[in-house]
Amino acid sequence: MFKKKSSLQKAMNKWERMSQDSSFRQAYEAREKALMDEAAKFAHARNEGKKEGIQEGVQQGKIQMIRGMHELGVPLETIAKASKLSIDEVECILEKNN
Repeated sequence: MFKKKSSLQKAMNKWERMSQDSSFRQAYEAREKALMDEAAKFAHARNEGKKEGIQEGVQQGKIQMIRGMHELGVPLETIAKASKLSIDEVECILEKNN
């Protein structure tokens, strides 16, 4: 236990001496900023990925709805109104998914 305290005390003393050196402090702060910037970049990328995934899911749901309505014999005009798409867009979706 004494040896651990001694090692810890040595490390703390060394850290104190190093932190008094302005060039060390600047390098340390620059590294901390770089790590924080990188973490923010990854968080932003993750959020963008989630948004894209949600949009893709909504689009797939809309396609399934259009196909289902079409299979039930619902007129294209009604499908277009329900999906808030043009008749041409609905036809294109039905052609792609056949």
